[in-house]
Amino acid sequence: MTTAEKVEQLFSRINENPTDSKTELEMLYDEGSFVEIGFFNDCSVVTGYGTIKGKLVYSYCQKGAVNAAHTKKILKIYRLALETGAPIIGILDSEGINLDAVSEAFETYGKLFTCQTMASGVIPQIAVVKGFCIGMAAFIPALSDFTFIIDKATMFINSPNILKGIDGKSSSFESHGGSEACAKKGTATESFKTVRECFEKVRDIISFIPSNNINRDLSEINDDLNREDEALNTIFDNKNFDIYYIIESIADQNKFIEIKKMFANTIITGFLKLDGMTTGIVANNGLLTTNAAEKAYSFVRFCDCFNIPLVTLTDIHGYEKYAEEEQKGIIKNSAKLMSAFISSSVPKINVILRNAIGSGYILMNSKATGADIVYAWPSANISCMNKESAINIFQMSEAEYDNISSPYYYAEKGQVDDIIIPSATRKRILAAMEVLFNKRTYNPDKKHSSI
Repeated sequence: MTTAEKVEQLFSRINENPTDSKTELEMLYDEGSFVEIGFFNDCSVVTGYGTIKGKLVYSYCQKGAVNAAHTKKILKIYRLALETGAPIIGILDSEGINLDAVSEAFETYGKLFTCQTMASGVIPQIAVVKGFCIGMAAFIPALSDFTFIIDKATMFINSPNILKGIDGKSSSFESHGGSEACAKKGTATESFKTVRECFEKVRDIISFIPSNNINRDLSEINDDLNREDEALNTIFDNKNFDIYYIIESIADQNKFIEIKKMFANTIITGFLKLDGMTTGIVANNGLLTTNAAEKAYSFVRFCDCFNIPLVTLTDIHGYEKYAEEEQKGIIKNSAKLMSAFISSSVPKINVILRNAIGSGYILMNSKATGADIVYAWPSANISCMNKESAINIFQMSEAEYDNISSPYYYAEKGQVDDIIIPSATRKRILAAMEVLFNKRTYNPDKKHSSI
């Protein structure tokens, strides 16, 4: 066979075997940039690389039952991503292990989980659950940093057919492991109605986060470094002010990408840019719960692993007061959050907006637990307990309480670095970021991440 005939045969095979998986991956990447690896190794998984908003990203798209060849192909693309320091995205649609090769699949699955664990905190890992992701396959998104699930997809370890609900009846696939259920439980970062919406969010995330744990994500964004927002000078007078407005007011071009919006919404986590630098936001939006502490903990760990500075917007006045919270382990999860802030080595800035009450404040990146810079609005109320409790327990007057809970009192004690005008919050955070840009601390422990 001549060379020309071989080339013609190759193109004929490619044209006769277009794969939906490859088409899906091409939708995710910058136009024309996706390059498939291992086309002739046909084992129901497509792997390759390309650029997403100019960044190198590796990916795989799996379908059907898993066998040894299937998993080995994914392992190869994982190793390439690790060796080149690039993010990896997995599109998952697996009904579990191929029963004809169980022992081999067990072994290769174990190797994949090992590879994912070694990649944790080194390169970002994103999972997109597009169809079934059940049994052992569900560990793949669980070990990823971000998991996005599309409507009608399902993700669980045990089938709802063999589980009994609270009422003694079997739960449905949708309520047990459907897209909305997974997002509300926190096993998925977010759920989407369509593949296109999901891929747009993935592309946004890739454009914000660093490619690995060495690089920093910096970009040119045209926004005034000295921009002020006069509306912030009156917003704290509103008892139910919108914390999202404050976050977007601070962000370059007012763009904020929220993480786990449907899970534990009394804590808000997400990314924004500050003078082009990706920054993580942790903001209170109500009383602290067990799930909220867990959500914030995993986000802080991710930011620390990938050298992303942290800004906390503190407005906390206690814990959700239900016995269920104690039973779910609020003490343990709160301690984990506090430990994450203490051990993180990235620049950490805290802005106390209104309330910083009790042990909840200690958890929220306080000066005592390692914040580099702590600002407070004049409206801030900082105390070990609320006014009513302090008056009843210590028999103090309202005036006495107001004095010792004032941000000026804490500024005198060195626990607050400055009292700032709310409208200037953005430019004061930017100034602090500039000072802390080259912050270095020694931490001998290997870092792992999982949001």
